[in-house]
Amino acid sequence: MAIVPMRRLELYGLVEHKSSFLSELQRLGLVELIEPAEEEKRLGTEEEIAEKLRQVEEKLGEINRVLTIFERFAPLKPNFIEQFAGIKTILTWEEQQNYLAKREKAKDLAEQVFTAEYEHNILEQEIVRIERELKALQPWAELDLPVEAWDGSRRIAVLLGSSDRDPQLLSQALAAEEIAHCYRELGEYENRFYAVFFCWRDAQAAEILRAKGFVPARPEVTAGTVGERLAALNEKKQQLEAEKAKLVAALQNLANERPFFQTLYDYWHNQKRQVEAHRQLLVGKAVFGLQGWVPAEQAGRVEKVLAALKLPHYLRIFEPQPGEEIPILLKNPKVVTPFEKLVESFSYPRQDEVDPSAAIAPFFFLCYGMALGDAGYGAVLALLCAVLMAKLTMGPGGRKMAGLFILSGLGAVLFGLVTSSIFGYSFFKGAFNVMDSPQLLLVLSLGLGLIQLYTGTIISAWISIKHGDVAGAFWEKGVWLLFLTGILLTVGGSYIGLEDYAGYFKYGTLTAALLLVIGNARGKKGLVEILKAIPGGLLKIYGSVSFFSDVLSYSRLMALGLSGAVMASIINLFVEMTWGAPLGWLFALLIFLVGHGLNFGLNLLGAYVHSSRLQYLEFFNTFFTGGGRPFAPLKLENKNVYLEKEREV
Repeated sequence: MAIVPMRRLELYGLVEHKSSFLSELQRLGLVELIEPAEEEKRLGTEEEIAEKLRQVEEKLGEINRVLTIFERFAPLKPNFIEQFAGIKTILTWEEQQNYLAKREKAKDLAEQVFTAEYEHNILEQEIVRIERELKALQPWAELDLPVEAWDGSRRIAVLLGSSDRDPQLLSQALAAEEIAHCYRELGEYENRFYAVFFCWRDAQAAEILRAKGFVPARPEVTAGTVGERLAALNEKKQQLEAEKAKLVAALQNLANERPFFQTLYDYWHNQKRQVEAHRQLLVGKAVFGLQGWVPAEQAGRVEKVLAALKLPHYLRIFEPQPGEEIPILLKNPKVVTPFEKLVESFSYPRQDEVDPSAAIAPFFFLCYGMALGDAGYGAVLALLCAVLMAKLTMGPGGRKMAGLFILSGLGAVLFGLVTSSIFGYSFFKGAFNVMDSPQLLLVLSLGLGLIQLYTGTIISAWISIKHGDVAGAFWEKGVWLLFLTGILLTVGGSYIGLEDYAGYFKYGTLTAALLLVIGNARGKKGLVEILKAIPGGLLKIYGSVSFFSDVLSYSRLMALGLSGAVMASIINLFVEMTWGAPLGWLFALLIFLVGHGLNFGLNLLGAYVHSSRLQYLEFFNTFFTGGGRPFAPLKLENKNVYLEKEREV
């Protein structure tokens, strides 16, 4: 249970060297800077920082626009795993440095990308305009009259338009009025009939047709026939499509520079963080100063690296002052490190607490194993996470989570072998069978809870001793454990062959209860204050109800393990029922895979949620409060490109 000791750091140097020192500290990633008080900041410095940030953000915006264009024209296709984990660009350190060495070429490449995209957008707009015109002219495709003839002659009128009625009905209406005419139906488009009518100019044909729903309209053609205009538009569209395809090919070719721009984005992102770090400096006319936190074990390394710069400076590393809020960094053995993820998800410990990771590790391992409860499921989980760790580039958080599930899966393998449960099948005689002996599983669950809560209380006593409160550890924790143990032996002693000592257990429990009341009055002065403390002592005794209710919460492990075993046995029963039918082996295989897949998924989630809950609500309640602030050093952060050797996501 290790919280890394921290040291305060103060660094002073010449103003012209401040960027060099910040750059080196960022590369090291070992120092968390402390924000100076508001009254210590200089307005001129803030304005300078704001201007630099504006320039950096312009570059980031330009690069981000380039990457967005690449994603539009040459999207990366993720494989199955990358659909969940995201697509990652992995480079060696040498490749990254080569890209950074040619960053001056970025402006020209970006201009090429922007120009190609602009021309592509212009072509797209023109193609959309042509398609819109083609759509408008489509109903008139059969109109073979040139534009010059649409006005008719001195005696003949040409009426173009559409109606929601069959043109034959319109013709009958004209005939009923004894108007000489002829017409040609051009076609039907979107539930409207398009037609052209020819009649005497001095006739009332137009008014009659309008009365019957005929809407005069003309296609937007300036010369020739509609067919000729359609042919010209289609030819123009093909030319534009060919030009557009060339631009798309050019942009896809430029997209090969994606890693280059991703590297540049990360470079300028880290430059932005470095500029922002200037806000945490105290700057005078000639000298700057900064304060920060550094892990005690790394203080010597920081001192050597800064000395290697051979720039004039003064470095002071010293113990933190009482009352300071110290950032928290956890460090544990490799087998315990994955369980830090559980602590980080809840809350970091305070400096005066202990890191609960090592205490959680064995209990979460066993809780998860009992809840999942099957060696086959546990092996699949551990193997799946091991493959993901081998195939994917993961950061510290991802590696911790994968390691947590690997160890938890091994816990399920262990418990499954003890109970002889492998995908619901029993291939050998185990210590006991979950479905045949659910009472024993319940006893094991409650026993595990009892041991864990006792462990938490012992850790709480150890923290008190560590802080010099030995008496508090005895009266508040030691006597409390004696009282709880007395209750357990009084109630359950006969079940383990200790009924002859029942009287001793009873009197021992009463004595421990009396000591709890006395302990609550410890340090009180005066008879009145002592009498006031008695109800508090009695309330502590009543707190045993809360303790044993926490123990009962561990019965959920039995419920989860038993439900998973029952579901697995039902799935296996269906498999056996279908195996003998025609093509039964195929259906049996599908039932086995789908059924166990669903059961595995449900139990995987349930085991994690409930095992975590037992740690957070029951176990932490005995000794852990949390509320610490995580250590956040100034360091290089990669958003797009990840270095192969660092294995950092």
